[in-house]
Amino acid sequence: MNLTLYVNQGVCLLVDCGLSFAEPFEIGVDAHIPAWEELESILGMQPTAYLITHGHEDHLGALPYFLTRWPAPVYIGPWAHELLKDKLMQRGDQTAYDIRPIKSGDSCRVGHAKIDWIHVPHSIPQCSALAIDMGDGNRIFHTGDFKVQGFLPIDPDLDLDRVSKNAKSSPFRVMVADSTNAGSSGECPSESTVLPELKACFATATGISYLTTFSSNLWRIKTVLRAAQETQKRVLVFGAGLRKSLEIAAKLSLLGEEAQVLVDEDAAARLSRKDVVVLCSGCQGEYRSGLKRIMNDEVNHLQVKAEDQVIFSSRVIPGNEKAIFKLISMGHEKGAKMITAREKPGIHVSGHAYAGDLTRLIQAVNPQFYMPVHGTFTQIKTNQALAPRIEQVIPARNGRVVALGADGYEIFAEFDLPSLFIDSWSRLPMSYDTMRSRHKIGDSGMAICTGLVGPQHPMQIEVEFIGLPFADEAEEEACEMQILGSLHHLYQAESRKEFSIVSFNEQARLMIRRKLSELFVKKPVVISKIYGIDR
Repeated sequence: MNLTLYVNQGVCLLVDCGLSFAEPFEIGVDAHIPAWEELESILGMQPTAYLITHGHEDHLGALPYFLTRWPAPVYIGPWAHELLKDKLMQRGDQTAYDIRPIKSGDSCRVGHAKIDWIHVPHSIPQCSALAIDMGDGNRIFHTGDFKVQGFLPIDPDLDLDRVSKNAKSSPFRVMVADSTNAGSSGECPSESTVLPELKACFATATGISYLTTFSSNLWRIKTVLRAAQETQKRVLVFGAGLRKSLEIAAKLSLLGEEAQVLVDEDAAARLSRKDVVVLCSGCQGEYRSGLKRIMNDEVNHLQVKAEDQVIFSSRVIPGNEKAIFKLISMGHEKGAKMITAREKPGIHVSGHAYAGDLTRLIQAVNPQFYMPVHGTFTQIKTNQALAPRIEQVIPARNGRVVALGADGYEIFAEFDLPSLFIDSWSRLPMSYDTMRSRHKIGDSGMAICTGLVGPQHPMQIEVEFIGLPFADEAEEEACEMQILGSLHHLYQAESRKEFSIVSFNEQARLMIRRKLSELFVKKPVVISKIYGIDR
């Protein structure tokens, strides 16, 4: 997740406000977002404005949560603005936030700071790098996600000559750069190179061509539509994210005549199978995604057969290998032809700069200092090596505060930055402790003890077990009776001295957990809610 703060003379610019997706083991959690309380305590102030470079989740996804806590003007491009409106609508948030749409080529002022928005190509429309002048000679070139070669004519190349002239007229103190593909040599190819590869796949199809890609990648969607148009195919879209991208593209006039190949389910059913391309979500094996449901035979009108082909026009995001390989294996089981970028490298190009792109931009920006960000430490270290001189490199790390000025830079402070965890269903943020308690129940099971005790009242207590691996009901009942007997003895012992219901509940909880851990090794979550009555 990307979030960078630039602060000077009372102005605080929050550049990008992203989330990261949850790990597979984090059951019931969709994403992580930065914990704003910690940021506020570090800053001692709230952001003066938000600057959003583009609409990917790792740059935009946390913004709706931050706005409820820290309302401030939001400068944002048209595509990302549409995504933000949709996110706010899904949350039922009708607050009239101060949204200020802006396009590449525009400039804005926030207090004394001046920001120039510079077009950069990427895998999502209308992305910008930022030239931020914070005053006192502190001028920053913040790349955001970028590459040099665009998708002509709709997404122009990065104008390095213009960047160079900008830098010569007003030098940059630091360049903060994307590191995602710093380990790839050469320059990242244009999206245009994918078209002939997809056409070749479609032209030889003997059945349905199922193609999956990133739902946000409009340029790939347009390439698929054009490849279908030039091979006389029709395209059925299956996946909410893909449909949302097409809806926004139509609204922003980003679709051309290639959209004429789109058909609905009824029209697709009347066509020969070899004339149909199904563009579906799920290129990372996501749960309940379009391709996952098709492979699981959950979609009546879309079933993968032996004559079909399944094309992964995407890369494997680290961590998703198992889910993707399982999908590929399911396709092979059905006899379908499975095509990935491993077999046909040309069916996918990245949206992130290779080493050659980064080197060219470093030369154009000619910064005093170079700070690689956005990537693993391996990627960041590789990117640092691209700096002309090692002394130029500012080492980045989560939670690091860097003081920057004419005399150089200083690592001013280091903070541990916790995350909040987004619940899958309510979409509400929760703390690490709450998430850990939830996972503890799922991992180790749970016991709930409830009832009444009192000096003039017979003890009435029940114990319920949830998710514990008893061999059978008889073993479960025997365990419950043993625990009830122990609770009776515990109550008698506690009654002989000054009785505390709080202390009794805690001792009951520990006793139950100890007995269950003797049976199952793991210590389950135990809740004891026993109430005392006087009569």
